[in-house]
Amino acid sequence: MADSDMNGDENFCDTEVLVVGAGLAGLAVGAFAALHGTQVLVAERHPGTALHPKARLVNARSMELYTALGVLEQVRAAGEEQGGFAVAERLVDEHTAWIPPAEPTSEATDLAPVQQYSCDQQRLEPILYRRAVELGARVSFETTVADLVETRDAVTARLVRPDGTSRRVRARYVVAADGARSSIRGLRGIGWRGEPVPGTAVSALFRADLEPALRGRRADAIFLRSAESFLFARGDADQRRWQLGTYLRPDWDPDDTATLRRRLTTILRAATGLDELRPEIEDVLTWTAGAYLADRYRDGRVLLLGDAAHTMPQYGGLGGNTAVQDAHNLAWKLAAVCRGDAPACLLDTYERERRPLGALTIAQAVLRAGKVPGHPDPPGQIDTATLTLGFRYPQNGSPDIAPDALVENPATPSGDPGTRAPHIALCDGGSLLALLDPTSFTFIHDTHHPPPGPVAGITDRTILLDNVAMAHRARFTAAYRVGALIRPDGVIAWRTTVPASTDDLRAAVDDAWHRHCEAR
Repeated sequence: MADSDMNGDENFCDTEVLVVGAGLAGLAVGAFAALHGTQVLVAERHPGTALHPKARLVNARSMELYTALGVLEQVRAAGEEQGGFAVAERLVDEHTAWIPPAEPTSEATDLAPVQQYSCDQQRLEPILYRRAVELGARVSFETTVADLVETRDAVTARLVRPDGTSRRVRARYVVAADGARSSIRGLRGIGWRGEPVPGTAVSALFRADLEPALRGRRADAIFLRSAESFLFARGDADQRRWQLGTYLRPDWDPDDTATLRRRLTTILRAATGLDELRPEIEDVLTWTAGAYLADRYRDGRVLLLGDAAHTMPQYGGLGGNTAVQDAHNLAWKLAAVCRGDAPACLLDTYERERRPLGALTIAQAVLRAGKVPGHPDPPGQIDTATLTLGFRYPQNGSPDIAPDALVENPATPSGDPGTRAPHIALCDGGSLLALLDPTSFTFIHDTHHPPPGPVAGITDRTILLDNVAMAHRARFTAAYRVGALIRPDGVIAWRTTVPASTDDLRAAVDDAWHRHCEAR
């Protein structure tokens, strides 16, 4: 992949935000921050974006964020609608359990203007890369961050290329998106607490004609009991690949590549029931999983993101989506601080809002990992829609929040500050969420309560109640009341039951920027 930053004078470079890592999290925060006009440099030690598929499920909340970023259609073109989940002895056998994807008429479609989707991470990352560069971010591949030196008003990093050449970069803030083994987290001495998931996972990406076993059936994921393995559909119908997910047997040597591939071929034949199958195995990865959470998400001018902040079992697509949603929360705050609109303490709210949800999401991923495919959900499992659309950011500054206080039913949104601005269907088929300005605060009110007048940094949106779909009018009134101020990340900052003045709106924005300053 082309390097967008390694041309010209490379002895010294200033940037507002240095992002370490160009995986899903790093590219997401780079793109979201660049959307706000922030100067961003992303440094990645690998030569390009991911080659092996990791995450596939893109939940409804992430699809909303990709809409705001302007890449929804690219994501749709790179992926496909979900195909559901099946359980069988072998692929050729009848499916003994079937969990269908959400249908267009299901309750879930009432909660968001866009629905969850299937798009492999190795296809999603290039979309984010191109969008970040298009918006002005610079991305340097084959670049390692060797050290950080923080001063009162900046962080200086040394960036090293494979040939040993290096340069110094001075940034106002550094975002560590360099994975679960984050070197930046280690350099800052940030604790990492949790526990490993037993066993070593094996993933094989391959091509094969599985239609003789599928016989026209389709699923995104299939658990095959005979081989204690999963099969995951990858790519799309035109460029279909498959991924085998299984575990490392005691007599397997992960370093003996040729033997490992032969053993995986045997597993695939047992899993599919196709004794003559000759899969073209393109890539094999082994790894250990875990459930870990960083002690803090911020240390001075360094902030942790994605797997550097939390890691969890790969069940339910929670890890990658949580990382993207972390990035969206952080990006507008970095932009406001770098512009000088907000004090640096605004960045404390990133940890105060996202870390409790990170802990909750890890616990939910662990619950899902322990579930037997085809069996009922375990006690305490929160459905994905509630977890991702019904989140409630803590408002009192306390880090000790009961898990049930972190979510609400998105079908009956409270409209409280700290909750997601709910989707309101409009009569023209659109959504109120499409009216939100992704780079500024938005004031939503109906025509019975005229706007107070222009306020810098706030986009005014007047909603005619007659234009709201009948089924959503009660939701609109309950959630938005006389007026609601929405943050750039689509979260309610303030609501009013009386007509708002310009001073009210200025005070509400100021409060959103300063709320947790004294708590730091």
